[in-house]
Amino acid sequence: MSNPAVIQCVQVGRHYEDAGARVEVLNGVDLSIAAGDRIAIVGSSGSGKSTLLNILSGLDDPSSGEVFVGGQSLTGLNQNQRARLRNQHLGFVYQFHHLLAEFSALENVAMPLLLGKTPVAEARQRAAEILQRVGLGPRVSHKPAQLSGGERQRVAIARALVTEPGTVLMDEPTGNLDFHTAEEVQALMLELNQTLNTAFVVVTHDLELARRMDRVLRLSDGLLVEE
Repeated sequence: MSNPAVIQCVQVGRHYEDAGARVEVLNGVDLSIAAGDRIAIVGSSGSGKSTLLNILSGLDDPSSGEVFVGGQSLTGLNQNQRARLRNQHLGFVYQFHHLLAEFSALENVAMPLLLGKTPVAEARQRAAEILQRVGLGPRVSHKPAQLSGGERQRVAIARALVTEPGTVLMDEPTGNLDFHTAEEVQALMLELNQTLNTAFVVVTHDLELARRMDRVLRLSDGLLVEE
């Protein structure tokens, strides 16, 4: 029996008005993501990749169609309800790590758990465990300024995974790293995907990273096409 979808979008469209003209960004996108899937979304700049990621996470609304996260429709949910759903089901990694400079690696990683009302002691323990898992056990007390670019991105990945989400959405996760560091981070992502059975959806211009995913989907003319 196939895995149930952790994220599903059905006939999702997104358009906006520009100088009185209607611009179609997404045009009837269908996508089903199951636990453990590794999906790369590629396409030219401005093709709507980040827009699609924002719609999948409920940060943006589609003009038409419907998105389900963890089996629940995002339609009709208010911002607080969407935030709780994101906290329970989704993790995020961006090109820039977006770590809080004044907090340690441990505190940054524990933050999603604390926002979800996990007791402080448990949140710190789980944060320490996932930091150990991404190879940063000795660096838990370091602040972002004391870490290398690759280490900061590992902290960001640990933060995305600490809530044990069904899906991690990544927007150019290695785009700000040098080649060798990017290779290390890619290898870490693939290892964690296999051991945790978390789905990874990666928007990327990095064709090498895309090739390491199970599926590569190209966004072109508002539609997702399997490569």
